[in-house]
Amino acid sequence: MYCKKCGHENDADAEYCENCGADLGSTHSQKATKSLNTTNKILIVVVIVLILGVLIAVGMLFTNPASVNNSPKEDIGTSDDSRGPKLFDSGSMKGSNAKYRDGPFTYQWETYKIDEGNYLMYGTYVAGSKTVKQTVTLKKYSSQSVEITAEPKSSGKSSWRTVTSLQGYTTVEDYYWGIFRPGREQAGPVS
Repeated sequence: MYCKKCGHENDADAEYCENCGADLGSTHSQKATKSLNTTNKILIVVVIVLILGVLIAVGMLFTNPASVNNSPKEDIGTSDDSRGPKLFDSGSMKGSNAKYRDGPFTYQWETYKIDEGNYLMYGTYVAGSKTVKQTVTLKKYSSQSVEITAEPKSSGKSSWRTVTSLQGYTTVEDYYWGIFRPGREQAGPVS
């Protein structure tokens, strides 16, 4: 190591110049500080990456609470009557949903497209010894809303009806794939 004051070459671990006695420690501390800063930066990046990884994993767990058998987003068949409604979607899922307090359950559905603004879903909800056959309709109510009815509710009693916003979607079909279908995948039957 060279002395900054007189330029004399000293041993690498010398704290003072052998020639003029100048303090060489400031050079060591600068190198140590640079090394420490680099180490700290690497450590911070590693910690941030680990935190992001954990957050992504936790997010995936909360957004997929049930196993789902998805069908493709297309017409997957027709009814026996070619003039009748077309089978638009079908699927099944299993879960344990605190909302209904029925414990473990299965839910299977078939959705038929009647026309551009009308869809009909037939679902079967099974929880323990309870089986509920449910008919759900989605109808365009206005240019910005859809009417949803469920007969009966998942309890097997009474029916349920609501009119809700299309939530930014322009068609009932887009609303079905963007809002309604993911709701079935996460929670099972309507209401």
